[in-house]
Amino acid sequence: MKRSAPKQQSKAPSPGLDQLLQRDDIWRGHSQRFSNRESVDTGFPLLNQYLLNTGWPCNSLIELCQASAGSGDWLLFSPAMKTLLTEHRGHAVLLNPPSLPFAQGLMQAGIPLQQLLVVHTTNKADFVVSFVELARASCCSLLLAWQPKQALTYTELRKCQLACSDNNGLYCIFRPLQVQQQSSPAALRLKVALSQNALDVFILKQQGQLRSQAETPIQLALPQQWQALQAHRKLGDDDLLSPAAANDQAFTHYQPRQNILSMGLRTQNGKKIKLKRHY
Repeated sequence: MKRSAPKQQSKAPSPGLDQLLQRDDIWRGHSQRFSNRESVDTGFPLLNQYLLNTGWPCNSLIELCQASAGSGDWLLFSPAMKTLLTEHRGHAVLLNPPSLPFAQGLMQAGIPLQQLLVVHTTNKADFVVSFVELARASCCSLLLAWQPKQALTYTELRKCQLACSDNNGLYCIFRPLQVQQQSSPAALRLKVALSQNALDVFILKQQGQLRSQAETPIQLALPQQWQALQAHRKLGDDDLLSPAAANDQAFTHYQPRQNILSMGLRTQNGKKIKLKRHY
């Protein structure tokens, strides 16, 4: 008996290049697909012009690098927090804030305190788990997280980014300035620096845009309440006075009385005598 030749299994045709480029996980440099995402108004018209969605991108991770806490985090996201909590139901969650926010200042900015939650974690593992669970919660409209003392790895940031894509809120993580040279899966990376009259914003990375604004800052004017305050002199100023030098200038006409112990010897009948101490 002759054996029949084995039938050749028909292989499915491989997808063409056009089909591959339609995948959501493949991004082309000149694609406008990311410019149609939902966004939240930043509250700064000048900053909106530089963002592809004319606002903060939703369902994606935003990373903000700053020298220290309070260098622009609240100033940048207070308008968006007010918009989300007043126009939409939900809560704003602060994960590991360096200090408790000033309640009267938030009320003055129009932020409802009853929709604000604060979560603290003790280690990096709990921080990542908390970020992922909060980002996936439908009741969390805004998540502001401050990186713990332990540096986050790319894998941990990737977990946070994937969790942000599961929901339609606004999610931001604040990191130290030293990590700006490291790779990050965040869809939008910013660097901020607070100057005397403005808040300088640098766009390090923006998904859907090849060219960054890392060299030219976007100068956002400070609120009028901030401009009315007198700025403190920085430690690097040349005219900064030490406490001793400041006292010397403040009391230039002050001449203390001569101490009797500094007079040395006295004379009596032409003879020098030593001073005696009386106790």
